[in-house]
Amino acid sequence: MIDPGLIAFGIGYLGLAVTVARGRGPVAAIGVMIIAYTLYTLAIPGLHAFISSLENLTLWINIRVFIYIFLSLFLAGVLKETGYLDLMVKGASSAGCRFSYTSVPALIGLLPMPGGALVSAIAMRKKYLEESKMPPEWASYLNYWFRHIWIPSWPLFQSVVITAAVLAITPVGVVSVTWPATPAAVAAGLAIGYPALSRYRCGMEPDGSRSLLLKASWPFILLAALIISGVASLLEALTLTLTATIIILRPGTTQLKNALLLAARPRIHAILFEALLLKELLLNTGTPQALYEAAASTGLPPLFIAFIVPFILGLAAGGENFFAATAMPLLKAYIITGGTIDPGMLLIAYTGGSMGVMASPVHLCYALTVDYYKARPGRVMLLSLASVVLTSFLVLLAYFTLLA
Repeated sequence: MIDPGLIAFGIGYLGLAVTVARGRGPVAAIGVMIIAYTLYTLAIPGLHAFISSLENLTLWINIRVFIYIFLSLFLAGVLKETGYLDLMVKGASSAGCRFSYTSVPALIGLLPMPGGALVSAIAMRKKYLEESKMPPEWASYLNYWFRHIWIPSWPLFQSVVITAAVLAITPVGVVSVTWPATPAAVAAGLAIGYPALSRYRCGMEPDGSRSLLLKASWPFILLAALIISGVASLLEALTLTLTATIIILRPGTTQLKNALLLAARPRIHAILFEALLLKELLLNTGTPQALYEAAASTGLPPLFIAFIVPFILGLAAGGENFFAATAMPLLKAYIITGGTIDPGMLLIAYTGGSMGVMASPVHLCYALTVDYYKARPGRVMLLSLASVVLTSFLVLLAYFTLLA
């Protein structure tokens, strides 16, 4: 018998997909799934599970995500208002205007900030929408996809850190196995994005030099250095970097006000609230365990189970941390055999989770980018799904070529 929670999840996700296909915004789309899953939660696990989910939103682990988003957007707003984001884009354009279409999101993607795709979306808005006249759907896709190419190969991402902790290895040990998913994602992004990359040009010659890129990127370099060196946590590093940026760039009162208005935009925090509530509902109703048990009972090949379980959990909550914290403990028996790590299984499982996240309309970066560019969410999601399929195929090819 299929677990009722999985049925509720399927119905809710179908409602979400229909809402996205009808062109509704992310707040409405995620809201549909929350309503469906809330009704299930109240009917079967009971009122206590729903109340527990709401109470968990007040835990520090969730509150700090709101603070991360606020500080990240405040920093982006200050850099935007003082012209530093424009300098970064000009510097990237010195290597070829269209080079900036993918390189700026990728550069900012080295910083594992929740909702970080909105930072690169703010930086690239003028280049995408005004200079190149690119449709917002293509702009959203390029920004969203290339912002996340480093998730399998950059040890700062919390999904890598969590996976390392679950498997009792180092973050570097994880990415030494999962790295093939990054070139696969780059290849998929360039292939699917080729129509936009080849057609939409900036309409003006590059007017910057590569030194501008380094000059404008110092806040991001400082942030990365603080985290990599272990001097500060992400929250501390964001606070220190924001403080240094304000002191050095000395934005005016109006500039600070505009930056604060961006950081406090209600729709952004409404989307974040919905995403966190959905995550808590899934956890408090035991959906991850039910999904794993359902998949394991089918008798399907272990390779398929290793991919599909983290994929669906990543799809469900749209967060790298969620799939790593829920799927990886469940799959330890598949990934660790005879006391050693099976690199092929780890690669497939991690790719499944990260691709599920990239295919999720609940993913915060997807929702924020689509909302900021006023793009049609269904069109952006189709482009992302095509990239997910191609990336997964290339990783599977690498598995059978190098590891099987």
